[in-house]
Amino acid sequence: MNDKSTTRSPLWLVPNLLSLDAPLVAVCWMWVIAKSMRVVYVETYAYWLLAGAVWSIYVLDRVLDAKRYGGDVSEMSPRHQFHWKHWKILIFLVAGVVVYCGYSAFNVASSALLTAGVSGVGLVLLYILTRKFDGGDVAYAKNFVAAMTFSFGVSAPIVVESIQLQIGISDIWFHFSEHSDADFFLALRHGAANFLVMTASTVASVFAISSLPFLFGMLCFLNITAIDLWEKSRRSSEDDEKDACEAILGVGLLALAALAVYLLAFKLSEDERPFCYLVMVAAALLQLVNKNRAMFYLDAQRVLADLALILPLPLFWLLSGEALFALVGLF
Repeated sequence: MNDKSTTRSPLWLVPNLLSLDAPLVAVCWMWVIAKSMRVVYVETYAYWLLAGAVWSIYVLDRVLDAKRYGGDVSEMSPRHQFHWKHWKILIFLVAGVVVYCGYSAFNVASSALLTAGVSGVGLVLLYILTRKFDGGDVAYAKNFVAAMTFSFGVSAPIVVESIQLQIGISDIWFHFSEHSDADFFLALRHGAANFLVMTASTVASVFAISSLPFLFGMLCFLNITAIDLWEKSRRSSEDDEKDACEAILGVGLLALAALAVYLLAFKLSEDERPFCYLVMVAAALLQLVNKNRAMFYLDAQRVLADLALILPLPLFWLLSGEALFALVGLF
């Protein structure tokens, strides 16, 4: 008897099963943003912290999804089946990654990067809240918050080291150290208020310094929404609804390309322009999958959606001059 829950998964699906696709996308685009903003050097630990944080969040999210699912296990997606089957091992690994990231954040990372990391926790809490209230077939609000949180995490390590943050992590601890035990709740209230202000001001600073984080966030939003629309289309038996799902995503990708062209022509510097080409190519690849999605089953569509964000990266390497410098260095 062929049991779907025990069928061996193909090798190309393994990165998705292990939740390694999102960390790979994150660190690659972090490098792209650093090059686009002419940041000469980024500490290696910033990449590791980003990858660890993204992987932990994705694993926990999928484990919770699998635990909350009330139907037959065999009806879950392969990645949720995997996380349901191996949740104890995965939680143990997440705990190890969280300990490593926490130690590095408080003992190795700069105060600015630590502030950005804690602000990212605030965005994750906002995502959890949005997810609770946005339960539609296509959760646009949840997807938008998730995408901007992802973009913030990718962009913040590049941005925060070069700007003056209005409020930092030390402003939260200050209220606890300056109050007596009798004033603990007063200190807690002030600390929570400062945490909200710090999160809002840090997020605003990251997205205000350049258009690149927002542009990347919109690409991520359409990437996440594409999966929801493709799932909705697959569940529907109405041709009109299937066409509507394809059209909604197509219009969104066209609008993203138009925004990239506008920024390319009027807002961005010469160093930032290759980033727009990258976004447009990624949008075109997503639309290619969107138009031909009937050729692939849903798990393949998920992998192709992630590949659409990774495959254009060599183009940036060529357009940014990195390839020329590499060739010059050979001679």
